Amino acid sequence: MTNFTTRASAGAALVTGLGLMGVATAAPASAEVTGSLEYTCEEVGQNIQFTDPWTVDLTLDVPEAVEQGETIPAGAVTATVTPGADATETMQGLGVTSLEGTAETTYTFGEGGTARDVALTVPKTDVPATGTVSVDATGESTEETAPAEDVNVPITAGDFTAQLENQDGFIFQIECTAPEDATVGTVAVGDAEPPAEEPEEPAEPEEPSDPPAEPEEPSDPPADDTEEPPADDTGSGDDAGDDAGAGSGDAGEPEVPGVVQTDGVTAGSALTSPTAIALGGLLLAGAGASTVVVARRKAAQH
Repeated sequence: MTNFTTRASAGAALVTGLGLMGVATAAPASAEVTGSLEYTCEEVGQNIQFTDPWTVDLTLDVPEAVEQGETIPAGAVTATVTPGADATETMQGLGVTSLEGTAETTYTFGEGGTARDVALTVPKTDVPATGTVSVDATGESTEETAPAEDVNVPITAGDFTAQLENQDGFIFQIECTAPEDATVGTVAVGDAEPPAEEPEEPAEPEEPSDPPAEPEEPSDPPADDTEEPPADDTGSGDDAGDDAGAGSGDAGEPEVPGVVQTDGVTAGSALTSPTAIALGGLLLAGAGASTVVVARRKAAQH
């Protein structure tokens, strides 16, 4: 009984393993063909020409390898469209906050094949106030039949148009032209070897930045605005004698001080008010009167 159970289990496992191998052999190598292209676009409704290219990342839900004469079923088509910098700045400058609508494009299966039309839907997509904007457009491809020869069949994208409505109901009419080489990818038929992927070109080294500017020469030192102290007007001994003699002859005309220093009053202080000016006048008058009295006393003595 034990031997029968073991053999039955081993047989079941062998059948199951063969079945899984068959399933694995039947599965395609890949279920997607992808490629990225740069389009030249314009807004025809307002006749706005955009300079920066629009990037379109295309994904077709088809196998990369099939047998001769095999039917390739219709699959999903997804186009992720990223407008160029100038188009993005234009939309953001106009206050666009959302986009939605429809698009139409074409593709061909094989060299010189018939163009297949694809209707795409663009769901409502938020437009940020800054940064890049991307919208996803989705549709469905057409069923194809693989050729009866070992060959790589290219899938080539065509031009596309879009009608995108913003949050206010305004519709942007977009028309985009595909690049000269618009091959999205290939499907290998039979024993055909898929084309080797081209290596990416190395990025060019950045130009060195400008050398730092030389330090500027120091400017001329500021001019010395300090005024020289006034010359000493103190007279010599002879001048003093002359002044004394002159004083004795002109005793009737008292000298009036040229400057009267008022204690506590400085330029720019609060005492430059009308009240301070009046006080200064009284002091000058008092000083003048005192001088007259002294002069008269000297004259009486003589």
